[in-house]
Amino acid sequence: MKYLSNIFTTGAVSQTPLRVLRYIQKQLPKSQPQHIIELGAGRGEITQKVIETYSNGSQLKFDAFEINSTFATELQSSFPGIIVHNHDAVSFPSIVKNPVDLIICSLPLSFLSKKDRTLLLQNMRNQLAPGGEIIILFHAVWLLWELNHTFSDAKVKWFRHFPPYLLLTYSSNLPDQ
Repeated sequence: MKYLSNIFTTGAVSQTPLRVLRYIQKQLPKSQPQHIIELGAGRGEITQKVIETYSNGSQLKFDAFEINSTFATELQSSFPGIIVHNHDAVSFPSIVKNPVDLIICSLPLSFLSKKDRTLLLQNMRNQLAPGGEIIILFHAVWLLWELNHTFSDAKVKWFRHFPPYLLLTYSSNLPDQ
């Protein structure tokens, strides 16, 4: 019930299915990123998979953004090695100034205004280090055009579920390509 009572900030009606989480984990870069940002970290379902994947990475810098204060507190308690920002993720570049290697976003994009969504997507693209990757988990099928427009070389995986889960993966071009 905690999910439904927070639907308009989290966008989630239930936990992310394990098969979706496992697929996300397979999409993570093989070599450990130096800096990761997770936007809309919630209770840490995806965070857990990232930490498991890079468990021996003591130099991992991980910034998680979660606007729901209860979730942010739970997240910090569960993952004391990460930095949790109980803050609006749209303006994350005002907090994290340097380019990052991996951005994971599971924000309810369809709940954002068009202006905020456009700003967020552009900020994500601009904040990405050369060779970096973006992973976006979303439900709103109608956002495919907008996401493909911003991340033109992205791949999208569709999971049969209600509500549907879509996963966009994007890799920035390396400087020598």
